[in-house]
Amino acid sequence: MSIQMDGPRLFGHGAQLALAVVMAAVLLPASLQSVRVSDVSAPWVFVLTVAVLALHVCVATARRWAIPSFAIGTVGCAVLLVAPDIDGVTDFSETSRYSPVLLPSVLCFFALLYAVSAHTTSPWPTAALGVGLVGSLLTLVRLWEFTAAPIEAWAWWLLLSTTAIGGTIAAWALGRYRATRAAWTSQLAERAAADERRRIAREMHDVVAHSLAVMVSHAEAGRLVVPNSPERAAEILTTIADSGREALTEMRGLLGVLRDESASTEPQPGLDDLPALVERVRASGVDIELSTDEQLRTTPAVGLTIYRVVQEALTNVARHAGHRPRARVSVTAVGAGIVVRVTNTGSSTEATGIGKGLVGMRERVDAVGGTLSAGPTEDGWAVEVRVP
Repeated sequence: MSIQMDGPRLFGHGAQLALAVVMAAVLLPASLQSVRVSDVSAPWVFVLTVAVLALHVCVATARRWAIPSFAIGTVGCAVLLVAPDIDGVTDFSETSRYSPVLLPSVLCFFALLYAVSAHTTSPWPTAALGVGLVGSLLTLVRLWEFTAAPIEAWAWWLLLSTTAIGGTIAAWALGRYRATRAAWTSQLAERAAADERRRIAREMHDVVAHSLAVMVSHAEAGRLVVPNSPERAAEILTTIADSGREALTEMRGLLGVLRDESASTEPQPGLDDLPALVERVRASGVDIELSTDEQLRTTPAVGLTIYRVVQEALTNVARHAGHRPRARVSVTAVGAGIVVRVTNTGSSTEATGIGKGLVGMRERVDAVGGTLSAGPTEDGWAVEVRVP
């Protein structure tokens, strides 16, 4: 799996730059024209022009530098709020005058508020909302005497208050929704990655623990048997080599999945591989009886789970059940499910809670919707699994 990191960008993401271009194309010409033809003094024309341009530039930089852009945009809106009344292309009548805070470019403030709410952490979103609400109230106070609107006064104040306060709350709420959704998506990705790490750890544990147990058992048996029966040395060494080779093959398959290699890997083991598994463990000195339904078929995931459970259980038998242990493995269909039972004579460290094999088996079984029970019997240990 390859990860590509985005390089630094002057304006952040392309979508933010596109938004700034659209808002500038729609709002900026009328705002600049109104300032240009207004009858205020030249210094105020310059200040208002800078404030309007700053609002639009801040929209372009809000994704990359949300807090500084919001702060500069807030100062620009404050300048428009305290500036003297103007008349221009956006007035309602030839004799009307209005505060520059009614210029179309003031709508850029909502985009800046959204950026802070969506892309920053506490306490900045709350602080930005407070600034927006205070600015909305000051705007209403500043426009209290403005009665030149071509609609009824009550309708004008309803429209103005809804736009100022409602727009502020809506922009903030949309930003918080976006931030919450992004955090939720990130948590899902982290959870999926953690689940995958646990799955790989279980696979590695099953492969390595089983193969090493078989190899160690053969090596110990060889140390005792070869001096008296030299002819069996080749057989014992062959079994050790086969176990190691199988472990390497499975580990290469797991590493290939981690690297996202396109080359095909060996198929995962399943029910059909149980006889070979039993034979390998039997060769290490464990007397095993295997019984399975001939026509039993299941999904690859369930088949792999059954194989790994039997593998782990027999590995524990080989490692902990004492000298010449006996085990029995049965895989039978019961109703709409499959029951797997592994019993053995002798003791087991799993009975005392030592080791993580039982935990790994339970996680595997839970993943396919099954149940697992394990515990000591009168003469040994039993593991029983029921899977759909």
